[in-house]
Amino acid sequence: MKFKFYIILFLCVFAGMELHAQHTIRGVVVSDSDKEPFIGATIIANGNTNRGAVSDIDGTFSLDVPSETGELTVSFIGMQTQIVKYNVAEFITITLSEMMNNLDEFMVIGYGTAKRADLTTSVGQLENVARTVDRPVSSVNQMLQGQIAGVSVVSGSGEPGSTPQVMIRGMGTLGDESPLYVVDGMPYYGGRINPNDIETIAVLKDAAAAAIYGAQAASGVIVITTKSGKSGAPKISLDVYRGVQSAYKTPEALNAVEYATAYRNAATHAGTIPNAAHDPEQNPWGQVTRTNWMDEIFRTAAVSNLNLQISGGSDKGRYSSSFGYHKKEGLLLNTDYELFSFRLKSEYDITNKFRVGQNVYFNRGLSRGTNTGSSYSGAIINAVYMNPAAPVYDEAGNFHGTVPFNLSQFAGAYGDTYNPVSLLLRPTVNSPRLNLNAIAYGEYDILNDLTFRSSFSIDLWSWTDKRFSPRAPEIGRPSGMNFLDQGAGNSSRWIWDQQVNYNKSFGSHNFALTGVYTAQYRKEESFSFQVQNFDREDDWFQYAGNAGTILNIPNSGAFEDVLTSAIGRLMYDYDDRYFVMGSLRRDESSRLSSATKSDVFYAASAAWKISSESFFDVSFIDLLKLRGSWGQIGNINTLDVYAFNVPMSSGNNVILGDPGLRNRHLSINEMTNSNLLWERSETINVGIDASLFSNKLTLAAEYYEKYTRGLIHRLTPDPHSGVSTGAFANVGTVSNKGIELSLNYAGQRGRVNYNIGGNLATIKNNLKDLDGFTNDFIPHTQNVRGIIYPYRSEPGQPLYSYHLVPHLGIFQNQEQIEQHVNADGVKIQPNARPGDLIFQDTNGDGRISDDDRVFMGNAMPDFSYGLNISLEYNNFDLQILGQGVAGVKLFNGYKFSAYNAGLQGYNLDRRVLDAWTPNNPNATIPVLSTQDPNANFGQASDWYLESGDYFRIKNLSLGYTFPETMLGKIKPGTNLRVYLAAENLFTITKYSGLDPEVGTGAVIDNGTFPVPRTFTLGLNLNL
Repeated sequence: MKFKFYIILFLCVFAGMELHAQHTIRGVVVSDSDKEPFIGATIIANGNTNRGAVSDIDGTFSLDVPSETGELTVSFIGMQTQIVKYNVAEFITITLSEMMNNLDEFMVIGYGTAKRADLTTSVGQLENVARTVDRPVSSVNQMLQGQIAGVSVVSGSGEPGSTPQVMIRGMGTLGDESPLYVVDGMPYYGGRINPNDIETIAVLKDAAAAAIYGAQAASGVIVITTKSGKSGAPKISLDVYRGVQSAYKTPEALNAVEYATAYRNAATHAGTIPNAAHDPEQNPWGQVTRTNWMDEIFRTAAVSNLNLQISGGSDKGRYSSSFGYHKKEGLLLNTDYELFSFRLKSEYDITNKFRVGQNVYFNRGLSRGTNTGSSYSGAIINAVYMNPAAPVYDEAGNFHGTVPFNLSQFAGAYGDTYNPVSLLLRPTVNSPRLNLNAIAYGEYDILNDLTFRSSFSIDLWSWTDKRFSPRAPEIGRPSGMNFLDQGAGNSSRWIWDQQVNYNKSFGSHNFALTGVYTAQYRKEESFSFQVQNFDREDDWFQYAGNAGTILNIPNSGAFEDVLTSAIGRLMYDYDDRYFVMGSLRRDESSRLSSATKSDVFYAASAAWKISSESFFDVSFIDLLKLRGSWGQIGNINTLDVYAFNVPMSSGNNVILGDPGLRNRHLSINEMTNSNLLWERSETINVGIDASLFSNKLTLAAEYYEKYTRGLIHRLTPDPHSGVSTGAFANVGTVSNKGIELSLNYAGQRGRVNYNIGGNLATIKNNLKDLDGFTNDFIPHTQNVRGIIYPYRSEPGQPLYSYHLVPHLGIFQNQEQIEQHVNADGVKIQPNARPGDLIFQDTNGDGRISDDDRVFMGNAMPDFSYGLNISLEYNNFDLQILGQGVAGVKLFNGYKFSAYNAGLQGYNLDRRVLDAWTPNNPNATIPVLSTQDPNANFGQASDWYLESGDYFRIKNLSLGYTFPETMLGKIKPGTNLRVYLAAENLFTITKYSGLDPEVGTGAVIDNGTFPVPRTFTLGLNLNL
């Protein structure tokens, strides 16, 4: 496959090199302001989207063209693009004038558009989408990382098929923080959008901008416009890349001799007899390293992408269609992700007043991942645990256990460990996802200034999950039973919008009025079951009807969800100086009771374009604008669909009679709250926009305060009710405050065109109160092996704060332990020994307990930043994207299992070779011991806490566009670009885990699937 790919690429690149243009056009490019020669302008012939020539130091150029007459497109960053006719018999002079550097560009802002220079709200836009999709990205979320201030994107996992987490302006709720996606004007709940289909991406960050989308938009809105066809002959675009992925960092475990030695020393320290399995004389087999388990489970993985687009149309109709294929192997064995996508978008002008259009999107995704988050059965942590003396397979070709069967007497010394390769290869997993998303609209101009639009979208999902787990007879964590877990479901959602737009101008007064009524309905059904005891384990036998035992009745679920809204918005501007926007929205949801299901939310914003005032006369400032906004949005995304009236649960787990038989039962498992109100997201935003030095430098700076009022969370269950789960309630207020700054400079030096941009965002999160909660704090359940619970949310602290006991180092000797006493002279840590951690008695009660915990930050960054550099020289282009975060704390739960010799005898991380000994007093890892009376590992302490700050070169790409003289003979306008790209090239961090990008919120790193480093070779061909 690789060989064929490179052969095709070679032929595409060099097929036209012997072809020669028949004619040459010559000319000069000059500046409109001073008529001086213009250096470095790009000249393209006959609609070719890439350069054919570049103006020289004296402004002149020559360009081979396939015909005697035609059109030239002349462009330069910051200048107005010119399209002029040419005749090869004439020397042509072309004049370039300055432009407003995209400030006159219209942006989609929600049920409408607005000029970028006229915005009154906080809206960010992804620049240069075309170059962004050259990277090996498979989702919109990946495209946004590091690109827009205030938009935080965290991969969380490098598992193929995983979707990065997007958070806009911090964490405001304990529930779903996902932003709303809007595609071509309609809320979108479909599958992954093919990045190559995207024309523009804008992010609505404050409540005033997002308010028009209401209940679904409390966490912000990502507005996507897909590519449309243009009138003219059909155009074909082919984008292909192929690459390889690797892990830039993997754990290292002890070899067999080190493993045995470490546990002999650990037993000696504990005052116990070392296990015979670690004695070289009693178990010489255990002293030989046969397997590096990291080498066995990790691999160099391939990634492939193909996208084919065809577009065109006439004066009355336009179309654009695409087919996409994306295949990504995982870094771990037997993990991968495959996506097929198809899109057809068309628009038709039935009359000069009536237009219709549609956009149909089809996706089929197939993801095969693995568990890396569990400290018991995670694939990576088990590769650390596994005995390095064991081979992968035994002599019969079966998976080997921790020891051979003839040495089973030593099995207990190595713990209940899975063979890591069997954990990845043994299960049969099949989880296809099918999605059809379709949008259709009709638009009619009732009057010249009055337009009615009706839009309807439907979103259909169908999914299946099937996992067959064979028997595992090998020693370690054996299982004599096989299982089939299977489930399926489908969902449907429709949205119907009725929209009226009225636009009117009276002299210097401009009005735009928008009214919308929207309704949406969703229905879902699903079921799942488990059966076991299959006589055979062949693929063809892995069906439910072949199971010998059915323990439980299948689980099933079904629900309906309805939301209706009425929206009004007024936009007004006067004389290009003063801008005002106001909106109101009434939402009504089926998730709340009849008394509270509807509510009204308001938003307002204004801007003053100072640079348009007659008194403003600063030559180097082209735009200076102040803006401010306030708005509220309702949010119920946290809620279950029947939160106010929870249905009864059923099952067959009640055993009655003699002999005991399983009986079907109905039960109330959750309390309800008919007085539950909408959660409200409120934002105050002030900002300044500026453009300077002939629009070469643009900047945007803003300060915001974002409040979540009536925070929705579950109450602690009433122990007298007999119901295990408390009701949802409005329990408090959360604030996020921060500053955002974006800068961009575009210029030219000689023949080098450059564009340098950067963004920076700060954030301060705070739980203001818990006035409606049943406790003074929220105790979160995320934990390490049910022992360590590091998180707590309490007023005055950020959400999901670390609540830990501080440690002060390591006891070096017994005297130091004796001196660590309370006011009465009693030892604070009576069970401590030299090499144990010193814990701080913060409350002064003379002992170490949970009362000594203090707050120590959280996993949300204090600030995040991004850097973009784009360089062009002749036909070469270079793109660099860097991004990073600071002020992040990560809880490295991996240490609990991989550094701890007091568990079940698992192998350990190689870093324990640097654990404390009397000869290694400066160690930061406590002494190895098979007993832990001091709770070095069992105490929820800041020993687990590490800085998660990092800076990463997210992407580096180098491209070359071939001149038309090489390809024009094939077809005029043909262009070809080839490129090399590196993703996640290198990372600067002090974090000791596999990857610092493990997520935000209550995240515990137990050996998370690392983000891969990827190298790709690709081409863009346009015909």
